[in-house]
Amino acid sequence: MRFIKGLTEDTIKMLERIYKQSKYHQVRQRAQCIKLSHEGYTINDLTGIFNVSRLTITNWFDDWDMFMLTGLYDKKGRGRKPKLNDEQKNQIKKWAKSNPQNLNIVRKKLREEWDIDVSKDTIKRVLKFFDMSWHRIKKGVAGQPESLVYKEKVEELAELKKR
Repeated sequence: MRFIKGLTEDTIKMLERIYKQSKYHQVRQRAQCIKLSHEGYTINDLTGIFNVSRLTITNWFDDWDMFMLTGLYDKKGRGRKPKLNDEQKNQIKKWAKSNPQNLNIVRKKLREEWDIDVSKDTIKRVLKFFDMSWHRIKKGVAGQPESLVYKEKVEELAELKKR
């Protein structure tokens, strides 16, 4: 049986404050787990309370033993790293301005210049970050004109052709 022992009164108050005021759910959960372990709850009890595995609880305890309060927070660098840096994003913006109708050209330039293969959706997300918008060019007229107005315009054109 493993318990968190030797918490000072100040540390317990800090854990309670973190549990009540932290904006991160996982941090609040970990703080409460450490406090409950100090109060005598077993790892099996804690797995039921927090609905996590024994390994997760022991990892929380290990982080507490090594780092104390900072061990409650997630470490930096988690998640997918971005494919494009800021310089490349600015270059995409320039290329998109020069070829606004065809993002495949931008994809091709990315592949040729930096050997980075990204989807059109990724390019659109980058452009959206710069508050740019893009729309497909319509190939035809949208809807039919009003018949009376259309007849008048046709007559005017016929008169102009006669002159």
